[in-house]
Amino acid sequence: MNILKTTQYRVAKNSAVVSALISAAKNGKKVAVFVEIKARFDEKNNLFFLEKMKKAGIKIIPSLPFIKVHSKMAIINRGRKEKYAFISTGNFNEKTAKLYVDDGFFTKNKKIIFELEKVFEFFENPKLNFKFKHIFVGKFQMREKILKKISNEITNVKNKKDSFIILKMNGLEDEKIIKKLYQASQKGVKIDLLVRGICCLIPNEEFSKNIRIIRIVDRYLEHSRIFIFHNDGKNDTYISSADLMKRNLSKRIEIIVPIYNEKLKNEILQILKIQLSDNTKARILDENLNNCKIKINKNEKKIQSQMKIYNFLQEINI
Repeated sequence: MNILKTTQYRVAKNSAVVSALISAAKNGKKVAVFVEIKARFDEKNNLFFLEKMKKAGIKIIPSLPFIKVHSKMAIINRGRKEKYAFISTGNFNEKTAKLYVDDGFFTKNKKIIFELEKVFEFFENPKLNFKFKHIFVGKFQMREKILKKISNEITNVKNKKDSFIILKMNGLEDEKIIKKLYQASQKGVKIDLLVRGICCLIPNEEFSKNIRIIRIVDRYLEHSRIFIFHNDGKNDTYISSADLMKRNLSKRIEIIVPIYNEKLKNEILQILKIQLSDNTKARILDENLNNCKIKINKNEKKIQSQMKIYNFLQEINI
């Protein structure tokens, strides 16, 4: 490794991640870190580690005064044109990593890495104006691109093609996206939502009869954001640092990255299908946004999705 760039949103106390970055810098590697000092409740801790990294010779990219950076990404340059990137739905924080369910993605895709590098350029030059073709970036038409994906499913169902949407997130509050999901439901698009926290969309009404909302509360906190749009069988799949909330889409730098590998896309789809089949730790939201226990027959098999996913991942990684 010759060059490493990364973002830090919530830094753990006694952070092993920061220690590794400092070790890399002391071993002659060029390390640049963006530290978000406006991370709520972690401002003091982030400032402490910012100064510690700065003293170790790490280049600190200053926090932007007008916008919060919530994306979680790293780019590693190993020389000889060999680069790879890591994008995560969760923070680079070993404390929360033990408690949260998140997804991370390693890639050597040159087009994705090129666009991630443009995001780092934006941190140092906020006047940068760039059209992203692969990743979705907050403040760079992220909402519009999501709306376009939903509209495409509406077009497909009108043309008698298979159509569905699966969205997993912590919160759903953005008014424009909710209205578009209502429109998609009315046109016949099947929509499954996995929403752990705040949800302003109302299911089971005439305008939302094709929308199902499920929450899962289990041993580990569900923190990942995954978006799947059927797209006539192509299953356009994304992982995201952003929830579908106004603040995330308009007032933060967030990253939504596409998954192009068909094997990985299928694995992600299978994981979400397992979660949607949970009848033990899942609750389904009714039209009053009450969390309703899922009723099962005596002979019906109980499914606890977190345990089943754990076993599924063990099997495919043997």
